[in-house]
Amino acid sequence: MNPLLAGLAGRCPNCGEGALFRGFLTVADRCEACNYDLSRADSGDGPAVFVMLIGGFIVAFAALFTEIAYRPPVWVHLVVFLPLTVV
Repeated sequence: MNPLLAGLAGRCPNCGEGALFRGFLTVADRCEACNYDLSRADSGDGPAVFVMLIGGFIVAFAALFTEIAYRPPVWVHLVVFLPLTVV
């Protein structure tokens, strides 16, 4: 099994069977199929920062587009984009 293809599929790079992640951005400690140690592949805060940058770019672009195209009052930005930023 190609480890790159297994990783893209979210599977264990050793056997290609077990799940690589136990949560949205959390790498599993061990593969449930082959008991391969996945804890040494800890990525730190990289995935969280990557998701925050993408989400922030989308919300900021939408707020800027809305401001330029429609010129809404400030309360509209607070009601719409503040919850989107939190999510």
